[in-house]
Amino acid sequence: MGKFAFTIPGTIPTLNEYTKANRTNRYVAAKLKREAQAQIIQAIGDEAPRFKGKVTVYFTWIRPNARSDKDNVSFSKKFVLDALQEAGVIESDSWNLCDPLDIGFSVNRTSPRVEVVVMGSLI
Repeated sequence: MGKFAFTIPGTIPTLNEYTKANRTNRYVAAKLKREAQAQIIQAIGDEAPRFKGKVTVYFTWIRPNARSDKDNVSFSKKFVLDALQEAGVIESDSWNLCDPLDIGFSVNRTSPRVEVVVMGSLI
C-alpha cells in the first residue's frame, strides 16, 4: 500500500463560485476550472508517484474563514480528482476506482490550504 501526501496552498473555488462563473457563461466557468486544476497540478509536483487500481483520497479542508458551508467547500474535490487524473497520479476518479473522503474542516486565517492524501497500490 502506497501513500502520497501533498498540500494545495490557498483556496480553490467553491460550488457557489463555480456556479456563479457558470451562470456568467460557460467559458468563464471552464477558465475557472482550468486555473484551479493548474494550481493543483503545480502542488502535486513532478515527482508524484503513480497508482494502479483503486485508491482512497482523503481531504482536509483548511479555509480562511467559516463563511462557506462545508458541502460547498468540499465540492472542490472534483477539481482535485480531475487534476490527479490529468497528472497521471491516479488512473480514474470513477465510482469503481476512487473513494474520496473528507477527513475534516478547520479555519486558519493566515494559512488556508487543502491537505490531500492518496492511498493505494503504487505502480
